[in-house]
Formats: sequence, structure tokens, C-alpha cells
Amino acid sequence: MAETDNNALEATKETFLNLISKLNDHQFHEFESFAQSAMEEYHKQLHSHHDEHEDEVDMEVSDDSSFQPVNDAKLQRLGRMIKDLRKRVPLSAEAPNEKITIPDSNEYADYDGKNTVHVDGFLFAEDDVDELCDQGKLTRNYCVDCNSRNTKPLNFISHSASVLQLQFLYQVVLADKSKDKVIVDIGSRLGAVLYTGHLFTRARKLIGVELNEWFCKLQEDMVSKYKMNDRVEIICKDIQQAPELLNKEADIIVMNNVFQFFNELPVQQKIWRFIQAETKKKPGLLIVTLPSLQDQLREANLPVNKMMKGWVKEIKLNYEGGWFQEQLNEDEIDEIRQVHLYRVL
Repeated sequence: MAETDNNALEATKETFLNLISKLNDHQFHEFESFAQSAMEEYHKQLHSHHDEHEDEVDMEVSDDSSFQPVNDAKLQRLGRMIKDLRKRVPLSAEAPNEKITIPDSNEYADYDGKNTVHVDGFLFAEDDVDELCDQGKLTRNYCVDCNSRNTKPLNFISHSASVLQLQFLYQVVLADKSKDKVIVDIGSRLGAVLYTGHLFTRARKLIGVELNEWFCKLQEDMVSKYKMNDRVEIICKDIQQAPELLNKEADIIVMNNVFQFFNELPVQQKIWRFIQAETKKKPGLLIVTLPSLQDQLREANLPVNKMMKGWVKEIKLNYEGGWFQEQLNEDEIDEIRQVHLYRVL
């Protein structure tokens, strides 16, 4: 079979060379452009079909009967924390000298330094962004040609989960799964997962693992000011230097697109393989990702199906259960659809 495949490949190569040998110089360059476009399109179709096959994973169905209510006092307290954080961090919520790299992938092909704005989803909801635009502190468009009317929409990127996503996570997804458990947030950044976890759950402990010292200090200050030391701990180190958190301490791990914007592909791949190896040592461990684990592995150029097989099983979530008092609109449902849950096999 392998010999037949090789013969077919060699025959195709020979036919191709015979074809281009008949072209003159002008025709060759025109054909080169055509061939490149055709190959790119075929490559997309091939991988699109492959990705669809990879996504056909066996899912465990979530028990949707539990809901963890949160009273107004806790939501008001969270609101005070957010207002406090807005005063402590720049609008982009980036640390001083922090290096953020736009991924070299199809999803972000049109993103660059000129047309991309970093606005933290935890600190600013969509209505807040509208207000900032009205105040002239932000704009939704940029000028393609200076001093002209040729404008295009800016791309907005957030490196934190939104309040709505965190409410869905704790009030619905982990409603009956977090009591007396240890939750580890990898790449805790501003501390959004930790603060909301402290307010919304009865988790025994919430641990934030953060490599950036500036963010660690910020979280420590917030934890101290709002008296969360009883259950919240900040560990300032690379997760690869703390395997015991993954293979022993954690009952639940949270990862909000934590590597893609901050590491080159080889580093991302190394970290994902580390996380896979260590979490495999603790069957039953729950892993929460935003966006899906499939998407994050694919963006890291890793074999999705091969990585997930024998490692995790996705738990199917109900995103349209009417959990909250106000009915969610389509954009908000799309927002919570970014939350995915997995169980280590």
C-alpha cells in the first residue's frame, strides 16, 4: 500500500513538472500565483474536514439540575473590586513592559498592532466599552488612510474572562462541583477567577498561578484589601515549576486562553504536553477552558484528537438553560459558549 502511494506521488510530481515546462516566463509567474492560491484553498478545506472529524468526540452529559444563586451584596462587592482594579491598571490591563504577541494563525490573520485594541473583559462589559467610546477614551474604528473616511472596525481582544462567563462558570457549570474543592487558575493575571470564586463558591481554596511579578503583586494587594486571604493564595511562578498543583492539590483547573498570546508555538506545545502529563496522574480532575481545549490545542499546532484521546472527556454543557433573571441575548450566549468543561480519564 505504501509503495502504491509513493508511485502515485511520484507520477503526480512528474506530471506537474511536464505541465510547467510548457509555460513561458510570463505564464509561469501567473501560474505560480494561481497554484499558490489553489494550494492554500485546498489546504484549508483539507484541514477543515480533518478538524470536523477531530471534534466528533464522545461527550459526557452535564447534570443541569444545580444552580448556585448569588445575592446582590456579593455582586455589589464584586463591582467595587472591578472599580478598584480600573484605577490600578491601564485601560488595556497590561502589565508594564509586558510582551503580548498576536498569534500567527488564520483566526488572527487580520490582526496587527494598528487595528487591535486590548480591553479587559472582566473590567469592561460591552456597555462599559460603549461608554468609553462616548467619552472619547476609546474608538471602535481606525482610519486606514489618514485624514480620509476610509475606516474599518478595530479588533478587540481580552485576556480575562468576563463577569458573565464567570457567573456561568460558578453558578451553573461548577454549581455542585466546587464545594470544599481546590481550584487552580493557571495564568491568574488580574485575579478575576479567584475573586469571583471566593464570592460565588464555597471552594476550600483558590490558587492563582501567575508568572508576571507585577500581576502577582496586584493580586496580593487585592486579596489583602478585600480580606480573601482565608481561601485565596497567589503563587508567583511558572506552572511548569509547580507540577504538584496539577497532579495532587487541584480538584479543578481553570485556563482562560492562557498561553497563546504570551508564548511562541514551541513553548506553547511544551507547556500543553506538561499539563497533559501531570493532569493524567489525577483521574477525575476537572479542567475548565475558555475557549475549548480543542481550539487551544489546534492554535498551538498540536494534534487535537491524539492529545485528547486517553486524557480527557468533554462534559456537554447547557448554554441556554435560562439560568439568570434576565434572558441572555445571542451575543451573551455566544460569550458563555466559550466556557468548556472536561474530566480527566
